[in-house]
Amino acid sequence: MISLGLPRIPQRGRIFSSVFIDTFGWGLFAPLAFLYFSYNTGLSFSAIGSAVSAGTLAALPTALLAGWLVDRFSPKAVLVSSNLVTALGYGLYPFASEWTLIAVATFLVMAGDRLYWASWPVIVVDLASGRKLDATYAAVGTIKNFTVATGALASSGLTVVLGHGAADLVLALNVVTSLVAAVLLAGVRIPATRPGPEPGATEEEQENPGRPAPGWRDAFTDHAFTGFCFFFMLLTFAWALPSTILPAYSVEIMELPDWTPALFLGINSVAIMLAQMPVTARVSHVPRQRLIVRSGLIFVVVFTGLYLVTKVPATTAIVVLVPVMLTFTLGEMISLPAANALVASSAPAAIRGRYMSLFQLSWAVSGLFIPLLAGFVLDRGALWVCAAFGGIALLAAIGIQATAYRIAPADRPGPTPRGAKTGAPRPDHPSDEAASLDPEPSESTRPVSTKDVT
Repeated sequence: MISLGLPRIPQRGRIFSSVFIDTFGWGLFAPLAFLYFSYNTGLSFSAIGSAVSAGTLAALPTALLAGWLVDRFSPKAVLVSSNLVTALGYGLYPFASEWTLIAVATFLVMAGDRLYWASWPVIVVDLASGRKLDATYAAVGTIKNFTVATGALASSGLTVVLGHGAADLVLALNVVTSLVAAVLLAGVRIPATRPGPEPGATEEEQENPGRPAPGWRDAFTDHAFTGFCFFFMLLTFAWALPSTILPAYSVEIMELPDWTPALFLGINSVAIMLAQMPVTARVSHVPRQRLIVRSGLIFVVVFTGLYLVTKVPATTAIVVLVPVMLTFTLGEMISLPAANALVASSAPAAIRGRYMSLFQLSWAVSGLFIPLLAGFVLDRGALWVCAAFGGIALLAAIGIQATAYRIAPADRPGPTPRGAKTGAPRPDHPSDEAASLDPEPSESTRPVSTKDVT
């Protein structure tokens, strides 16, 4: 297959094809998701919104259940299930004529999303290692931005041609793409490297056979990791800039034209599509922890610039906001693959699903509070907006600096029990990180590419 610069992982074609198909279907339906219930029910927007919020909130705890399922069964089984649950949820949309059914359908869709994000990063660890983790996460981000954008454009075209009737068509296509993605993922062959309850016990467990198998307690008492998750949750507040903050900020506070939010969101999406993978490759020599801290500082600079542009005329502000948005996008691009790879590679294999589900809660928790904070500060003006979100980004950078470097490596070659003394340098130390990365296989030993995707 044509590589398109995609990282060389086993079954690359099938993995990345499933990502493409699945997110294209989501992009088709996403612009019409909320309107769909308005088209097909007599409920008010307030009632629809409350039902969607209720379903979303009810699905929040499934993130923790998803982590247990990944560890109990396999990331592949949970990943396939996520597509099936999502398809079932969307399949209920045509029948959701009442508040309760809307909430149930939304719950299933969001539960599928929680299953997806708990299992997808884990399955990558079974297929890649070292800085290929970062490259694979970057490739998925690139594909998702491209396919969501193209799906949304296709949805717009169908709406122009078919009017309200397009909603039923794109919903059906979304269900089909979820099922096709599930079939592709079901055919992925995962190496049998994940430890089982007995054969895969760590050295510490082998030396202490009476010790209970690792579980949630181990994850929650890993204070460096839980601290990192908390401060990364604060960092995710900055991700609200393109879709939540900037539309109201630019139009209502800066009094810019109504088309400017779409322009800046487009700049963000296009920049990620074009530059995510090259940027990730360019910073591959930098420790992941340092990249995440730098992104927090970049976001502080972005919100500072966002306040300063309110002091210039509207025409100048539009021009200046372009590099501000590109700077924000750079912070996104250097931090997200690094954060996913840091968590996935440091989590003990036996409870990697639990670790990843805790980490993914960063987005879910911040998503509950961002609208409240954004609404509060937007009512009070530019200084409040930039001071609040910039201050949170700075606090996140400080906290990540204090916690991320304390995250212990896990499941590296030649493991030693936690706390054991050894003369070898720690492979996760910034100065030694390069030594821990798996070397690129020679061309003669690279796995043969097949059709794969996530």
